[in-house]
Amino acid sequence: MVITHKVSAKRRNGAVLTGVASLLLTVSAPSVLADEVNKALQNEDVEVIEVSGVRSSLENALNVKRGASSIVDAISATDMDALPALDLGDALQALPGIQLNSNDEGRQSTISLRGLSSGFVKTTAFGQSIATPSAASNVSQVGAGNPFAAYEGGVFDGVTVIKSPTADLQEGGVAGVVDKQLQQALSKKDGTAGVTLGMRYEELAETYNPEIKINAVKHLIEDKLAVAFKFAASKQEFRRDTFDVVDYVSVEDWYDAGKDTLHTRATNLAEYKEKYAHLLEEGDEIRVPLRGRNVSQYSDGDRKSFTGNVEYRINDDFKVGAHILYSKRDLDDGTKETTNYEAGINKTKWTSDYYEGEVTLDMDSAPFAYTELTEDGSGGKAFIAPGYDFKNGKYQIENRKTTFEEESRAAILYGDYAIGNWVLDGKVTFSDAENNFENIGLNFVHVGHQSASRAQTGFNGTINQGGGNLSKIVVSGGFETPYVYDGLDWSSAHATASSVNTRDAKNQGRQLNAGVNGRIRDLEKDYDAAEFNVQHYTEFGLGDVLRFDSFKTGVRYSKEDLDSIDQLQRISGVDTAQISSSYLTTKTVASRGDDYFGGKIKNTFDNTQSVIDPATGQLIVNGGWVTFDNAAAIKALQTNIVTERDKLPLPTDSRNRPERLLEYGVHEFIERNRSGFWDGMNSTTDLPSNIGYNFSAEQEIKATYLTTDISGELPFDITYTGNLGVRYIETDNTFHGYKLGRQSTGEPIAQLSKFEDDYNNTLPMANIAFELHEDVIFRAAYYEGIVRPNLLAQRPTANLNETNSTVKLELPSSTVRPYEADNYDLSLEWYNRDGSAISIGYFRKDITNLFEFEEGYCPDDGSDPLVNELIGDIERVAISETEFRCQEPEPYLVYDDEGNLISDDYREVRIKTAVNNSDELKVDGYEIAIQQKLDFLPYPYDGFGGVFNYTKIDQSGSELLLTRVSPKSYNLIGYWENNGFSARFIYNWRDKQTLKGANSFLGTGERTRDERGRLDFSGSYKINKNLKVILQAFNLTDEEVKDYYGSNKKAIHSISNSGRIYKAALSYRF
Repeated sequence: MVITHKVSAKRRNGAVLTGVASLLLTVSAPSVLADEVNKALQNEDVEVIEVSGVRSSLENALNVKRGASSIVDAISATDMDALPALDLGDALQALPGIQLNSNDEGRQSTISLRGLSSGFVKTTAFGQSIATPSAASNVSQVGAGNPFAAYEGGVFDGVTVIKSPTADLQEGGVAGVVDKQLQQALSKKDGTAGVTLGMRYEELAETYNPEIKINAVKHLIEDKLAVAFKFAASKQEFRRDTFDVVDYVSVEDWYDAGKDTLHTRATNLAEYKEKYAHLLEEGDEIRVPLRGRNVSQYSDGDRKSFTGNVEYRINDDFKVGAHILYSKRDLDDGTKETTNYEAGINKTKWTSDYYEGEVTLDMDSAPFAYTELTEDGSGGKAFIAPGYDFKNGKYQIENRKTTFEEESRAAILYGDYAIGNWVLDGKVTFSDAENNFENIGLNFVHVGHQSASRAQTGFNGTINQGGGNLSKIVVSGGFETPYVYDGLDWSSAHATASSVNTRDAKNQGRQLNAGVNGRIRDLEKDYDAAEFNVQHYTEFGLGDVLRFDSFKTGVRYSKEDLDSIDQLQRISGVDTAQISSSYLTTKTVASRGDDYFGGKIKNTFDNTQSVIDPATGQLIVNGGWVTFDNAAAIKALQTNIVTERDKLPLPTDSRNRPERLLEYGVHEFIERNRSGFWDGMNSTTDLPSNIGYNFSAEQEIKATYLTTDISGELPFDITYTGNLGVRYIETDNTFHGYKLGRQSTGEPIAQLSKFEDDYNNTLPMANIAFELHEDVIFRAAYYEGIVRPNLLAQRPTANLNETNSTVKLELPSSTVRPYEADNYDLSLEWYNRDGSAISIGYFRKDITNLFEFEEGYCPDDGSDPLVNELIGDIERVAISETEFRCQEPEPYLVYDDEGNLISDDYREVRIKTAVNNSDELKVDGYEIAIQQKLDFLPYPYDGFGGVFNYTKIDQSGSELLLTRVSPKSYNLIGYWENNGFSARFIYNWRDKQTLKGANSFLGTGERTRDERGRLDFSGSYKINKNLKVILQAFNLTDEEVKDYYGSNKKAIHSISNSGRIYKAALSYRF
């Protein structure tokens, strides 16, 4: 094939041709076209030398950036293994604008890009979307962040981050597109193979994790048939320690008007305020940390990934191939061990404070302000008194068995055909993925009571959060009289119970709770797609000023199926005679590895306080760090568990409506989950508590596009290239969820129903690059983009609850439409020397069509068919000039048992629905990227070089600010390479970021994650041309991740640490 379009003479130099070749081989262009570029390289007599090492890897990535038709960054194939990275997401933070989010449970790894969170990033492989094992918990409302930790990074052939897409790329990446490259066998050198054997040492867990990587390429028929594969596997055993406070609570005196009594929470509050009067003002409030909690999260399993490719060249113009991708991360053994010391004061309800549960403030710990009491700042400030002694507090022992299984499979079939000036290519994708999460929480909670007639815990101690200073944190205390756990008389483990309790005489009437909690979250996805593209190269144009070098069009169809299962873990049906101390232990995770927090928190409790009674063999729990033997506890609690639904004990207190349950029994949807415990039953609806998260969804997308490549020459010897295009998409969604309600008899209804919605979008886009000078390129781009709602967050459940006075309806969230964005990009790039560049960029994203939940929805015109079906007619009744009441149009008649009318009021109608609003979110950002090699210096300094990337973003507009995004971030890379030695240090830093509330364990309040940096190292020595030794180190600075409330970093929410990690490996290349 001969490509007949003209190319500017200044763009024909060897370096640029190398960049074009790299781009075509990494940005999913037709592989036959890549072959033509390779031929062009040969025709230009460019010497292609196979190189490796830090410098060449960075230079290859820079060539991709320079030769791209839009704004891109890249990691080369050779750098995928060389970067110090625990997974693919870890490696990506070496690129400008990318921030890593990896502090989630199970060492999950997602990225933020250009000021937008992971849901705004489109991730593909070989230019194709595939099913990914995204997590089913902490679900983003927009998009579904790619779980980079589920893959071994070494099986990919590089990564390209496309920041200003073209019309032939799939929509959905408002922040950008991360394309994971897959090797193409015919483009690889025949007969190459390699194996790497390594060992990773986790300092905190004190564990050794073996790793292996194997790759090979073989041309079975020269230039005709070839195969290639990459395989990588590693053991995944690691630990993370956390100290958390989570909540702060006021200790101000409070007045009980009903009893005309002044209650105190702090015995010495007046004295404390007097001592620190110089810091406090009238109206300020003193708060204390509610708890001090030690947490160790431990995971053990493995991860293995494979990519394979086969290519067959039918003739010079026709080639077909197939990619296979498989990955599985199975963390089948994991725990979250928690012991909690807590004061006897209630977080939200003053009247629920434990009797004699007051605290005594530490007079030597000065208070500090951290937030305003009112939004306008007129109501005084909240101060934290960091330390206190407590009496009759709460002591909680908990362990959560936590396992993850993430699996992904994909096959991509492709073909490229060229005839004359035409290039045709097609791809067909088949893929599926699953994410199975299991969490079983087991606990003993020693609680007091607000009544003086009840026995209190006798658990006394000290808590001081130390202002976030690890050496000043103090958590200590113990029981006046230890508790007994064996042979107790427990309450019923009935159908709605999450815990059982006892006030047995063996514990002097003190209350002890035993509970089972947690969750099963199983998510399955199937994703299949097909696309066909046609490109025609032309010589059409308006002289040299404007040339249309090619026209390209294509069509695409994809279908995604999703199935979600969500069930709770409850103690229902457990034989309470099995509850005992037999499965309590002091053999904590921290006792099997390095000390808790690596020994940095020296004044918090450890596992030495509770001891075995030599006479009985039972554990005497005096306090300190005690945990559950998960396997033994689960086995015991499932011994004699009720296995038939109709034999589950029914609740006996009136709040759980025993009469109604006796009439129609436990609903058929209440079942034992795969852990062996019963799902949780909601005491109000009598249905599974999480039934709304059990649904299926189907999304069909049809797309077509038209784009043209343009080029031209302008005055002052300026040339340009670019592309203009438009993409049209139709989206059809079908959900199968439940309509919830009750029959006239009171029996709950869960009716399987179908919800459908469709919409379309037209997305224009344009990219242009001006070559202002031989080494200076100015780029500009505009594109309109969308990011669809996360299918998992679009719950297709309609929940109707009625009383004699109100009708409450929560409508499905399955009809919200995508976020829409107008995107602008500018970039100026100076390639000052070979392998070096300085660039600066500006981008702006105007995001609209945001969605939220609207209270007070009242479609009284009958425009909402679901409201019409579930409620019927409704009306608006004005109650002021600006307010209205939504109600039924007819009175609701209520009669007593004798048939007497007791009420004929109009029932209020309260409808909650998800809507797209008119708010706008603006993101402005700046990027600076500097890459320099210093080979002009004399030996040995000519081996030095470095990279500096800096990104700054500003968010404005909607109050819905994006979370998990830092306004500033940078990375600094310094390397030296000579005579077979290579050493590279990478420092990644990111500014503070906002985190939304997560769950009851971590707290539901918004908080800030402090700025942090991490220093990593990667080095190697090439013993000979085949054998290389590799050393890597992660988190050399042993950084902690600190979350805090308000404006003061001392107001810690939590501090976590994962320790340093070291890796050594031998790599042999055949």
